[in-house]
Amino acid sequence: MKKSACIFLLVALSFSFSVVGCGSSSDTSPQPQTVVLSQSDSGTTASLHQNQFMTVSLQGSGSTGYTWDVMPGAESILAQQGNPEFVPDSNAIGSGGTYKFTFKATALGTAPLNLIYHRPFEAGVAPLQTFGITVAVGS
Repeated sequence: MKKSACIFLLVALSFSFSVVGCGSSSDTSPQPQTVVLSQSDSGTTASLHQNQFMTVSLQGSGSTGYTWDVMPGAESILAQQGNPEFVPDSNAIGSGGTYKFTFKATALGTAPLNLIYHRPFEAGVAPLQTFGITVAVGS
């Protein structure tokens, strides 16, 4: 093999290895796990990293007219991901179940996250249940 062909081959191989090795460190870093909370976590502080997900699962029964609603206050650091999912406890009509809310930590900071279990059509009536935590989002 000629000397110029060998040099070309070495340059081509070294270039291909350097391209294969390229990539940001975030490509290989593990994603933080989703923080999972339930009614028993009410009153606590949830610590999240930016872009981490959090789910809140709360018991309820939509057939009674009651529903869980997210109160304003945490939207500066959390974004609710779609509508809550309802998973019934059984196939029986009117069965209770679990409302599952999913949030994404979108900004650094601390804010309260409050949910109320109420009948939206009953104005001036205190909620039947509440859920409240402090959310702290760090880098």
